[in-house]
Amino acid sequence: MRVSSNTQYIMGTYNLQSKGSQLNRLNEQLSTLKRINRASDDPVAAASLVDINQSKSMNTQQSSNAKAAASQLAITDTILGNVSNTIISIKTLAVQAGNTVLTNEDRQAIQNEMREKVKELVSLANTTDGASNYIFGGTDKSKPPFTMTIQATVPQLDINYQGNDQRQYMAISSSREIAVTEPGSVVFGRTSTPAGPAPAGPAAAGNELWQSLSVFDEALSAGSVDPNYATNIATAIQGLDDGLSQVLASRASLGSRMQETDSLIEMGDALSVQYASQISNLEDLDLAKAVSDFEMARTALEVTQKTFSQVKSLSLFNYL
Repeated sequence: MRVSSNTQYIMGTYNLQSKGSQLNRLNEQLSTLKRINRASDDPVAAASLVDINQSKSMNTQQSSNAKAAASQLAITDTILGNVSNTIISIKTLAVQAGNTVLTNEDRQAIQNEMREKVKELVSLANTTDGASNYIFGGTDKSKPPFTMTIQATVPQLDINYQGNDQRQYMAISSSREIAVTEPGSVVFGRTSTPAGPAPAGPAAAGNELWQSLSVFDEALSAGSVDPNYATNIATAIQGLDDGLSQVLASRASLGSRMQETDSLIEMGDALSVQYASQISNLEDLDLAKAVSDFEMARTALEVTQKTFSQVKSLSLFNYL
């Protein structure tokens, strides 16, 4: 079959362009160290990469959310740990105050120390996070959740809650939110105003702590001349125990949520490694093979260029 010069020229041009494109593609792969730089390099693998990268991005966001929630939970837990220690210190003072041989000066010294501890407690209850939001105010994060004053009239110790009863939540996935705080009304109580002169039990859910502190303070102010002194000290100690139990219950609830976020972080880290491996398998370049293919493609292009140049220069006069 005869092949015209024009056909030879077209075929030669096509071969040059094809081999040049192949060499350019291999050169790009060597430059980026990636096997796939555009969808046309491997349409099936490119589609898989899109799906994997979307899953990886979602996992990264969820892991970031879980870590932020874990950090907030850890801050809250640390504060409640300090609260527990302060309550225990105040209870120690209450036990000392129950000693019948104390003088008025002794009780005054205990009261002064107790009030400093109460100030520490209120300060902890009014702690803010890294964004200057009040942790124990519920969803009302703009103002201190607790106010405290020492009045001239009985009861002298006046503590009141001005937050709400809602938890603060953070999203840790597209379908899951987790509470990262507890409202101060649950942890500490709403008010220091005692429910009665000698309550047989807690006045209301969560109020034991502040009320007990007020009962303790009033007992110290009245002194041993008050016939109810011993009873009020005992009531204060019981209330402090109840208040501590409430704080510990809040910490236990936080602990279970911390375990959940830790599990999510661990799972997210494992998925991150898995996605990175899948992307590497699809996308990364086999460097040794790519270098070999590049050299072969360059040699093939040089041969094609030389052959095409020779064919172009041929004419019938070469054979006369």
